[in-house]
Amino acid sequence: MLFIPYRVKNPWKNFPIATLSIIALNVLIYLLTTKYFLVIHEDVVKGYAFKFGVSSFFAIFSAMFLHANFFHIAGNMLFLWVFGPPVEDRLRIPRYLLLYFSAGILGFLVEAILDVMCSGSSPYGLGASGCIMGVMGAYWYLFSWSTVCIFYWFFLIFRGVWEVQAFWVIGAYLLIDLAEGIYFAHGGNGVANFAHVAGGATGILLCLAMRMRRDSDSVSRAKETQSEVKDLTLVPLSDLEIMRAADPLNLDILHAMQYQAARMGRLDIMRRAIREVGPQLLDIDPALLLTYLFSMGGDPLIFTPSQLMRLAHHAECSSHPERAINVYLLIREHHPFAPEIEMVLYRLALCYWEKQQDAPHARACLQELLERYPYGSMEPFAKTLLKKLPG
Repeated sequence: MLFIPYRVKNPWKNFPIATLSIIALNVLIYLLTTKYFLVIHEDVVKGYAFKFGVSSFFAIFSAMFLHANFFHIAGNMLFLWVFGPPVEDRLRIPRYLLLYFSAGILGFLVEAILDVMCSGSSPYGLGASGCIMGVMGAYWYLFSWSTVCIFYWFFLIFRGVWEVQAFWVIGAYLLIDLAEGIYFAHGGNGVANFAHVAGGATGILLCLAMRMRRDSDSVSRAKETQSEVKDLTLVPLSDLEIMRAADPLNLDILHAMQYQAARMGRLDIMRRAIREVGPQLLDIDPALLLTYLFSMGGDPLIFTPSQLMRLAHHAECSSHPERAINVYLLIREHHPFAPEIEMVLYRLALCYWEKQQDAPHARACLQELLERYPYGSMEPFAKTLLKKLPG
């Protein structure tokens, strides 16, 4: 009887460099420490595996990268590849590695202590199972309702594919490990069941301690749609709204929403989304905000004058003087008495003259500046620029 997860419908954004590096390192060490790539050398076990009361504490780290045979490493690396990338994507590399190694350390220690308590001795422990169960525990917490695709095989006859939510799949693995660990506590079955349970619990508790965001059932369903169509711009706008609510600063989602909202004529949805996070996007994606303001009829009042000044400066630096001018005009229209107006009028005049060679508009801005701020800080600069204008 086999149950093998081979895919999760939970797309990740960032390339899983840590997960792939761990897999590559495990495979390389396996190739160097086994006889004909089948079973591990006995002297490697005695020298680098972990035995409570005999090995040094640091042997735990070497033991994490050892595997007894081909099926041991194949199963571990498959599970890590299936569940690792989404967890790494959510935690990012430093926290992901902290979770991975913490789960491995606690898994080895708990298994060794319980072995000594139950049978009086502890066998050599090796393998990445505790680490990987830590990743699976984190997945169980973060993405409880995401879909896991499982290959099953019963009695050499019944086989096929089954789709189950991660909450039930990983929860079943943890419960089976716990039950087997208790049942074989005194006799042993060659499997470090309590290391698995301790690793899984560590992953869950660390995610709780780090206050990591969890995906709801609706977010998981939206991500499942994304995993099927591959392209975010093909995901229905309703699903994109759900995903954005859970991750409001995700630029990929916002750009997909922008495309879909414009295509469907639902600019109100995009305006609502930007209204919630607009100022936070100033340093992340100012081009999106410029599109929001001038192509989608966005609300400039969600920004302060100084924030709009930064947006106009970005437009100037990006060789979009017409958009910079429009932003300056928005400030003058909606914040006519703001302290920034003196600088706005000067920058507006500069854009008109230096970018568009529009002397009449530049002169009008400078004259307004000198009338309103005759002793202001920009007064000498305005007079100098005024002298350069023709006519």
